[in-house]
Amino acid sequence: MRVLQVVPFISPEFGGPSVALPGLARGLTEAGVDTTLLTTDADPSGRLDVPLDRRVIRDGAEYIFHHVLTIGGRYGVAPTMLRTLRTSVATYDVVHIHWLYNFACIAAARAAIAAAVPFVVQPNGSLDPHQFRKNHVIKRVYLATVGRPLLRHAAAFVFTSQQERDLAVHRPRCPAWIVPVGLDGASFGKRPPLGAFRAAFPAVQGPFLLFLGRLDPKKGLDLLILAFARIARARPELWLVVAGPDAGGYGLEIRRLAERLGVERRVCFTGMLSHELKLAAYVDAELFVLPSYAENFGAVITEALAYGLPVVISNRVNIWREMAEAGGAVVVECSVESVAAGIGAALADPDFRRRAATRGPALVRDAYTWDAIVPKLVEKYASVAVSPSIGEPHVP
Repeated sequence: MRVLQVVPFISPEFGGPSVALPGLARGLTEAGVDTTLLTTDADPSGRLDVPLDRRVIRDGAEYIFHHVLTIGGRYGVAPTMLRTLRTSVATYDVVHIHWLYNFACIAAARAAIAAAVPFVVQPNGSLDPHQFRKNHVIKRVYLATVGRPLLRHAAAFVFTSQQERDLAVHRPRCPAWIVPVGLDGASFGKRPPLGAFRAAFPAVQGPFLLFLGRLDPKKGLDLLILAFARIARARPELWLVVAGPDAGGYGLEIRRLAERLGVERRVCFTGMLSHELKLAAYVDAELFVLPSYAENFGAVITEALAYGLPVVISNRVNIWREMAEAGGAVVVECSVESVAAGIGAALADPDFRRRAATRGPALVRDAYTWDAIVPKLVEKYASVAVSPSIGEPHVP
């Protein structure tokens, strides 16, 4: 089977599917699926330094990068991608399109339709009501016109959780697949030694809460800083580590909030961490906290649990039910009072933390690694794929 993965960008600074897709491409390749990841050189800081318009092998998977024009860069306009799609899409059995509102997405859908190749669409939270409210008029017009093929002709829609599917503002009539975001077992297999993060950031002089992700308004960082200020009065030894790239200057706003509340000396902003330091932070932290106003999946949650780190998450994180049922999460509402109470309860409950340390790694290994996810995804691809020998789509 040959599968083409199409994603607008894979720079780690974009987060989300940009981080997950290389692991999926590698997992599919290792499972014997001939996989190509078609993407662009887009990067928040400029352009990725990658070979363009040709096939390259990275970490065992095949990639093709295309250059994004400066004009139209926000929408990932990469004209040379059209040539690649036109000349090669017919050689694939399935096209998997990630996201909705981008040049690469609609270009891939139109090329697949023209070549009679089935495609599946993964919106990655872009149909969530919270996200859809931003520029909702433009989005509705796009989905009713230019983006209409994505909704009308997809063989399936791919959601990362049951809640994402239930919340979607558009309900395509095609089948809905639930495919979680996986972790790359090879990347998370080696546990850093205790204290490695503290050695890199000696300013953090006590036990700490960890936030890791883009510094973006939807992540609930305002709730976290306000809740931490309340907790800090009773716990003078406690620190907060905020790790991740800034999104549009929001990090400065959060720093100023910490200053106004008088806790800036106990909040460490690390910027984006290397993979090794990220894992070290999971090992050294007391709790992972993600009080997002909207979160499609939150792979950082399963990353934390893979290292036995208990998590405090909001009920706007779409996998909160699964995490709570597994015993690794305290679930809170999006209010300062609830976040502060949830953190306090988690810190005061050694049994909860022991359960998370025991159950978390097993949960992730069994359900949230690409090794666990890819075999089931391959079966789903086969249910809609064009058979190389028959040339017609299989009926699910």
